[in-house]
Amino acid sequence: MAAAFAPATAVASSGDSTWGATSATVNELLLACYGMRFTVEIRTQRTLASGELREGFEILVHDAESDSSKSVSVMSGGQKVWINECLTRGIALYLGQNTGQPYQTLFSDESDGPLDPERKVQFMRMKREVLRQGGYQREFFISQTPELVAEADVVIDVQALAA
Repeated sequence: MAAAFAPATAVASSGDSTWGATSATVNELLLACYGMRFTVEIRTQRTLASGELREGFEILVHDAESDSSKSVSVMSGGQKVWINECLTRGIALYLGQNTGQPYQTLFSDESDGPLDPERKVQFMRMKREVLRQGGYQREFFISQTPELVAEADVVIDVQALAA
C-alpha cells in the first residue's frame, strides 16, 4: 500500500484557509470511519499551460489502496457516497465551528443506498463521529436499510404511526 497520502492532511492550492480547514475535517472523518484508504484534496486554483494560476475548483481523492488520485466525479457510486457525505458533513462542521451559529440537529435522507452492508455500518460510524465532533444532539435520518435502522438510538416508524 502507498503511504504517499497522509490522512488529515489538508491541501488547498490557493492557501485558502476555509478549504484547507474543511479538507482537514473531511480527512479526519474519512480516517475515523473508513481507515487510511481515502484522503481528499480540494484545489481552488488550476495551472494553465502558460504556468499561470487561475481560480478553479476541483476535489481530488487520493486512494492509498490503488496508489492513485482521481476527481470525485469519476468515482464509483459507493465511493462517491463516502466522499460526498464526508464532504457535506465536513462543511457543516466547519460552518458550525466558525460562524458562531451552533446547530443541534442534522438531517439526511437515504444517502446510504449504493453501499454494501459492511459499508453501511462504517457510514453510521461516520454519522456518529460527526455528531461527536460537532457537538450535535441528534441526527434524523431516513433509511430503509435494516442494518442502519438497527444502529439508530430511536426509531420513528412512520407506517406504524399511520395505522
